[in-house]
Amino acid sequence: MLFTMCVENDSTLSDVAVIVTPGQDTPVTLHSGEQALYTVKLLTIHDHVASLEVNSFDPKHGLVKCLEIPCGSKEFTYQFVYAAPELDRPQSEITLTFIATDNEGNQASLTRKVTVVNRVLSIAEKTGIIMFEPGTGLPDALTLADVSHPFSLADSPEPEAADIYVDPSTGFDAITWRSNSRTKFLRANNFDYASATAAGITSVFASSVVADHVSDIQVNDIILVGHGDVAEGVFYVVNILRGESVADCMQLSFKGVDAADLPAPEPEGDD
Repeated sequence: MLFTMCVENDSTLSDVAVIVTPGQDTPVTLHSGEQALYTVKLLTIHDHVASLEVNSFDPKHGLVKCLEIPCGSKEFTYQFVYAAPELDRPQSEITLTFIATDNEGNQASLTRKVTVVNRVLSIAEKTGIIMFEPGTGLPDALTLADVSHPFSLADSPEPEAADIYVDPSTGFDAITWRSNSRTKFLRANNFDYASATAAGITSVFASSVVADHVSDIQVNDIILVGHGDVAEGVFYVVNILRGESVADCMQLSFKGVDAADLPAPEPEGDD
């Protein structure tokens, strides 16, 4: 007797069979830290199944051995619990490989796909932030620690606290942001602001060339900000109003990076 179900959709004959439930047609989606139960049944035409091995693969962690156990019987059933890993991206597809080996060294394997979704899919947004044209006495500067309360740079008792201010030399003709606290800027209009995560903002900012100012700001611009190579958030330019009765102004939204939202650093290996 030979088995034909060692690999799904493959009619190759084999001495060993692997059957895993849920089947390949059943989608499995987990959030980081959640678990899924797989029932694994192994069979051989020889004396006994010697071992079961389960491996996982994903872009962040690479190949990981999840399980390796002896079996010792002609038919063997095992309840395997898979725990979804933490991610450095919004989601990832994990490949689980189940491998059976019998006492004569014959092997069979099959795979299952798992979609893992990061628990932190997006970060809180602050909206309705208004900065005005310089020289009006209205708010034209802000701090990244409290973007919801812009202030007038000229009237501030602590102008050095201005992480961002509108350059008065260009006004609203060609809006330029500068900083009194060495804030760095990165215009990245291809960045996915709507689905921004702390990890995504941090990664893009750290891997890009940043500048000490950003000029000619336009509606729909996406501007990442931070100090050194450490990101602190991302602005979206919602609107720019010119020729209004009060004063020219710009409307912004902001998503800030909270260290608690960042993935834990990988543990360092022993030297």
